[in-house]
Amino acid sequence: MPKDAASTRANILAAAVQILQRGGIEGFTLDAVARRAGVVKGLIVYHYASRGRLLRAAASQIATLRSAGIERALASGPGAGALDACWEELRRQAEDGTARAWLSLCAAGLIDRSARHAQFEEAAREAVIDGTAIALAAGVPLADAKDAYDALWLTLLEVTQKT
Repeated sequence: MPKDAASTRANILAAAVQILQRGGIEGFTLDAVARRAGVVKGLIVYHYASRGRLLRAAASQIATLRSAGIERALASGPGAGALDACWEELRRQAEDGTARAWLSLCAAGLIDRSARHAQFEEAAREAVIDGTAIALAAGVPLADAKDAYDALWLTLLEVTQKT
């Protein structure tokens, strides 16, 4: 267990991020974070004052890590190499639970909903439509294109609707 305040605080935040990655916001409790961090619940309250503050700190960390991973992937080289790296990063984030945590936090309104994100949401809607048009024009089987279209829209709606 960490001995100084900074490492204890970082350990608690890391545990909170891991809890969110494993179960989304639904599984996020101070008891679960305390068990994961190997500390007593009172120490979490001492460092973060409340569940809400810890949750916001974890949401910020997840959003930052998610964006940084995608940016690194896209900056890894020109053309298809960057797209492949981005795919691998997204796959990794799905496997480690970062995607689940991020979507859960977006749906709960805990990820920044600033104008930048509103622009992202508009671009995402356009990408779904354009991507579907490209898939259909390229001859992707209709059932496959429809499945992808439905999945993308449902996810986008979940992220953009306020709970």
